[in-house]
Amino acid sequence: MLPGHFEAYQGLSLIELDEERNQMRIRSGATMLVLLFATEASAASIPLRPGDYGTVDLACDHQPNATILSFDGRSFSYPHASKCTDTIVMRSAGVLTIAETCRAAGDGSPATSDTDTFKLRRQGAERFALTRGTTTVSYRRCGQVGYFNKH
Repeated sequence: MLPGHFEAYQGLSLIELDEERNQMRIRSGATMLVLLFATEASAASIPLRPGDYGTVDLACDHQPNATILSFDGRSFSYPHASKCTDTIVMRSAGVLTIAETCRAAGDGSPATSDTDTFKLRRQGAERFALTRGTTTVSYRRCGQVGYFNKH
């Protein structure tokens, strides 16, 4: 029962009040479950094969650190940014808008979270175009996660 809403409950028996309280709990629980599943679904639904990705204009064995990224099946990470969490915030005409928060810069500096938003257009299970601002770069999978650590 909410403060200030006592009048709506006047005249109800204790059994009716208890039933009303239970219905409120059920509605609250259902709302929490919907939000939980929506969050899990958006965090886990970037439709790409996990692995290390490089730009399409360079051979996989010749990718500099600035052009590589890893995808673990949920989120991207980079040579100079890790512990990232990616969340799909919008889907429109085959383009995912992704909010990404990375907690580690990779340069030894104190950890400060930074959130960036980018657009991803999937071009297959192992290819995509990533747009940040006005710059679009196309990527393709070079190998499993850790591929660039070996080359």
